[in-house]
Amino acid sequence: MDKKAYEKFAESLINAHQTPGAMVALNNQRYEKGFGYRDRENELLVTADTIFGIGSITKSMTCIAILQLQEDGKLSVHDTIKTYLPEITFKGSDDITLHHLMTHTSGISPLNTLFYANKQSMERDGSFDLQVKLGVPLDREQDSIDTYDDLINYLNTIQFVPLDRPGRSFSYSNDGYALLGIIIERVSGQSYERYIETNIFQPLGMKNSFFDPDRLDDRAARLYSVDLTAETPTVEHSPEWWDAPAMWAAGYVKSTANDMLRFGDVFLNDGNGILTLESLEVLTSQHIEVEPGLHYGYGVIVIPDFFGTTLIEHGGGIKGVTAQFAVLPERGIAAICLTNIAGAPAEALLNGAIQSEMDIEPDKKAIKYDDYALTEADRQAIIGTYKSNEGQTIKVYEKNAAIFVEYLETEIPTRPVGRRAVTIAMHGTEYLLQFTDNRLHFGFRQLLKSENE
Repeated sequence: MDKKAYEKFAESLINAHQTPGAMVALNNQRYEKGFGYRDRENELLVTADTIFGIGSITKSMTCIAILQLQEDGKLSVHDTIKTYLPEITFKGSDDITLHHLMTHTSGISPLNTLFYANKQSMERDGSFDLQVKLGVPLDREQDSIDTYDDLINYLNTIQFVPLDRPGRSFSYSNDGYALLGIIIERVSGQSYERYIETNIFQPLGMKNSFFDPDRLDDRAARLYSVDLTAETPTVEHSPEWWDAPAMWAAGYVKSTANDMLRFGDVFLNDGNGILTLESLEVLTSQHIEVEPGLHYGYGVIVIPDFFGTTLIEHGGGIKGVTAQFAVLPERGIAAICLTNIAGAPAEALLNGAIQSEMDIEPDKKAIKYDDYALTEADRQAIIGTYKSNEGQTIKVYEKNAAIFVEYLETEIPTRPVGRRAVTIAMHGTEYLLQFTDNRLHFGFRQLLKSENE
């Protein structure tokens, strides 16, 4: 690895995205570097033992737990969720299996559940009102979702319309993973937290990984955020860790770079004693194509041609957290990037380090999209406002003969790459937007076109 060239690339990204602190590490002492500060105000440096949130990387752990229980004969991924959650009544739930939840193919649309599950901590730091300002469809009078019963009751009563029949299409669902957490608890007879600690963290030696924010100590990174509604958005310390015990299975592990490299051994060492090789192969199979060249397994993303080798990865993001985890089994590489602000370029930082280790330029893209000339009919078909009940709003419009999107209060130019497909550049990464049947597929979610468009 050309460390000097990589670190020039990394520092440029970190500065451009105002990231207070980041940790990048590859296994077997290939590379380890803390950038910036875990505590900017007191100039405390980032280390491989700094505790960060990992967000939705937690989902791979949830799926490992499900596969462990399947190995023990206690459930099957092809069981319907009503086998274990008979009180669920929302539309379409009769045919949803655990496999559908694990692959985000249940048909559950993007919902605002996570905000209500975080509501108590969001009210303490004032961010609940900020999300309302940003257009997230939230009711200040709605009770917080604090228990599994609260979660199931909410899903049963809001009467959302499924996106599709189970198994037919992909749309990322935190709610589906929260339901998997309940199933793990009911089948194992242990709390979800205790099960993960006993069957994943402890056997792997992940001594600094946990869920409960009350366990944070002075090794933890301080969290930072940006108020996008401010006239001049600036990075500020924001101490409250969002917490949602009813949805821990969707993304609430706290960990360190050293611990996450130990987690990587599961993928590099045939399950490393916590999964059979057969279960590991199921975990990392290409169950559904999400985008060209990118597939979803069970709680992991699989890119079969990452510069000629397989990349298995997943990211995570929430207030004060952007994280990226990756393994390249054929190369024996495990890698992790952890940061202390949402919207940091963690994926670009980590891929750059991996590529540098492979003697590939850090800014080169593994998945490339060719330029495409949109017809007038294509332009008119994609122009409009797309929304989800999870809070995303994306406006697509024409300006000076080019297509732009407005997202998170920011105007972003697009690059047409297909008949009804464009890309945008954010966080040092190129993201694909695909338009079909008055829907926008972006950020792994399906957003619906507003009816008045």
